[in-house]
Amino acid sequence: MNPNQIVKKIQPYLVSILLIFSAISCGTVAEYKIAYKKPEVTSKTRGLVAGISKVDLTPPPGLPLAGYSKMAETEKGFRTRLYARIFYIRKDANEPVVLIQSDLLSGSLLIHHLLAERLASKTDISFGGIVFAGTHTHSAPANFYDNNFYNEFASNQPGFDKGWTDFVLDRLTNGVEEAYKSAKPAKIASGKTAIWGLTRNRSLDAYRANKNSGFEDLKPEIQYQAINPDLVMIRIDAQDKDGRYKPLGAFSTFSVHGTTVPDSNDVANADVFAYPARILEKKIRKDFKPTWDPIHALNNSTHGDNSPDYREDMQGFIESRRIGEAIGEEAAKLFNSLQNSLSTDVNLSFNTREVDLYENQKIGDAEVCDRPYVGTALTGGAEDGLTPVLNWLPFFAEGWPRWFLTGGCQGHKRIVGFKYLQPIVLPKSKFPHKLLLQSVKIADTLLLPVPFEVTKESGKRFVDEALKSSSQPIKNASVISCANGYFGYVTTPEEYTRQHYEGGHTLYGPGTQPFLQAHLADLTKNLPAAGGKEAFPTSWNYELDRSDRYPETEKSEGIRELVDSPELILAEENLEKHWVFRYKDVGRSEISLHESLVSIEYKEGTSDWKELTQEGEAVDDKGVDIEVRKTSNSGKGMAVYQVRWYNPEQIAKRKYRFVIRPRAGQAKFVSPEF
Repeated sequence: MNPNQIVKKIQPYLVSILLIFSAISCGTVAEYKIAYKKPEVTSKTRGLVAGISKVDLTPPPGLPLAGYSKMAETEKGFRTRLYARIFYIRKDANEPVVLIQSDLLSGSLLIHHLLAERLASKTDISFGGIVFAGTHTHSAPANFYDNNFYNEFASNQPGFDKGWTDFVLDRLTNGVEEAYKSAKPAKIASGKTAIWGLTRNRSLDAYRANKNSGFEDLKPEIQYQAINPDLVMIRIDAQDKDGRYKPLGAFSTFSVHGTTVPDSNDVANADVFAYPARILEKKIRKDFKPTWDPIHALNNSTHGDNSPDYREDMQGFIESRRIGEAIGEEAAKLFNSLQNSLSTDVNLSFNTREVDLYENQKIGDAEVCDRPYVGTALTGGAEDGLTPVLNWLPFFAEGWPRWFLTGGCQGHKRIVGFKYLQPIVLPKSKFPHKLLLQSVKIADTLLLPVPFEVTKESGKRFVDEALKSSSQPIKNASVISCANGYFGYVTTPEEYTRQHYEGGHTLYGPGTQPFLQAHLADLTKNLPAAGGKEAFPTSWNYELDRSDRYPETEKSEGIRELVDSPELILAEENLEKHWVFRYKDVGRSEISLHESLVSIEYKEGTSDWKELTQEGEAVDDKGVDIEVRKTSNSGKGMAVYQVRWYNPEQIAKRKYRFVIRPRAGQAKFVSPEF
């Protein structure tokens, strides 16, 4: 790495270190007042019903990507679309459960509450019955949180983005309403399988500190053993128009960090989760031919220290596909195995509680700190994404815990800017402190959604204690990380003492894991046999430092035209062969990337052009091999876009062309043939 590259890598983290010396101000403020409401619609449902929807959350070009913090790029387009996949499930006249999986860094408490408030007047859906989870891809925008801290530091540019937040909220509202209205008689089955060899524990020194780790020496093979291999799946079928039950899809969890695509990436994508989702959805379409578009909502579980086992010199979309497809094949096998277990004789229940950590820091013997602090270990980076220079500096590198005066609430953590200086720039009001916790039982599977990145052992303890407390039969159980908001990490108290990246980002101290464990066990202990329980404040007020980057509508006055003809780019090391062409189109506010834009057509000889399909599926930008990116502005509100077709079909007797669908009054556009 040359000096310029080192400076580029280290500069964002130096900004984080120096945050205590210079306050960040975003100018304007976004204000929200939300009222807690009970649903106004009374359901007359009899039996088990379910509905689904899939909504596109792909952003316009120009939004900051989240997950790699200041190291991230600003997205210029997309490689795989970002979706939200939604299940609505209800049994008899009891409260329904709404499960939302999204290809985002995490859920958002603000969006959760705004969505629930909207739905209360139109549906039978309660606040506590909604689970809004993000897969934790590091290649999607955020800047939609209920707190200024993560709006400033989760992505590469600070500030709450109201335009982006409104876009996501509107899309989710439409999606949940569609799932609600489409509900039909349903059957459910659940199960799990173990997947080994695709993930590894990236924080072995911290994991070994656990009193029950069983490891004394850090041998290389341990990283493949200290993982959570469980893929837990809930399969949901529904009655189609022909009277037969066919799959709506599946809601699943698996533990893998969304980092197979590196921080140098500049296009939105769902990372490793794009592939298992599409593999199972395609299988359902092919095998069952339902009248609906099926979904596979794969969520992240205990991924806090469980990374994808990508080859170091191959990090990127090649490895994302390899790992994702392997997960998808195992998911398809598990899905098939549940066919004969489907039943209508299942119950649903949930218990939801919102806790303000500034008002309630204790439950039983478990207690969190009265305010959060950022640890220096966070700035050195994770063990599979170390920050140049900082990763070996004393006190900033991982594994430099404080060994003296550790009796305070933050224990072994070394605090960025020290205990008394950090609060000057980062007052308590900036941090997340409204914590939404849930215990959700669907059939014989227990789901524990939390707004944290949960380490493997932390999640195991959550599940073990929840199962001990339950008086109901539970066959499978799983944590859902990054659900209903974001609070950083949660490690076990033992892992915390080692102060690796994950411990430095456990904001509320070493008591966080026991505190969450006690709440989850209590929620599970008091789960109703059917229906829901919930505890919320009567209202919420938010004031967020605002810095919009979502584009305001700008009318485009030019016309579509070719810039560069299609060219074949042969694969270099760690790259994929692809066709590429450039053309002029409407600007980023009108390009509407959340609607399908690009497909491929072919012809043989003098025949007419036909839609290209592979294995019965259209080759278009809903898949994983077509990329769209904005490269520049071109005047009159227009912009230049580059379109790539990766891993293209090549049959000698065929000619191909890119097809661009109409936009903002612009007619269909096609590239020259190639």
